[in-house]
Amino acid sequence: MHVRCIDNRQYLQHPSVQDAPTIPDLVIGRVYKALPDSQEEQLGYLCIVDESGEDYTFPAAYFERIDVQAQDDKDIDAQITIHLNGLDKAVLRAEALAAQKSVSALVREWIEDRLDLPQPA
Repeated sequence: MHVRCIDNRQYLQHPSVQDAPTIPDLVIGRVYKALPDSQEEQLGYLCIVDESGEDYTFPAAYFERIDVQAQDDKDIDAQITIHLNGLDKAVLRAEALAAQKSVSALVREWIEDRLDLPQPA
């Protein structure tokens, strides 16, 4: 599951505190991976891999869930541009020729194999 940070104020129990300090490892608007933990979710918390690369528990109210499938449907024509230097481009072409694939097919395959991306339903 992926979530977007909508709040990063530290939880303070005293309601009169207006200017609460922020949690430095959460950036408002940034998308984070939430690890499945049904016990934490039942208590109103999510286990989030934050900016430090470690997973920590944060209040679920600090995040909104992202519907990846709905985004994929909207961004069907979205493109990514990658700029490579001449040597990297030549190596990529050589790898594609050796695999008897187009460069774009090889890159898509590498992305699918090496990245933990959500699978379409």
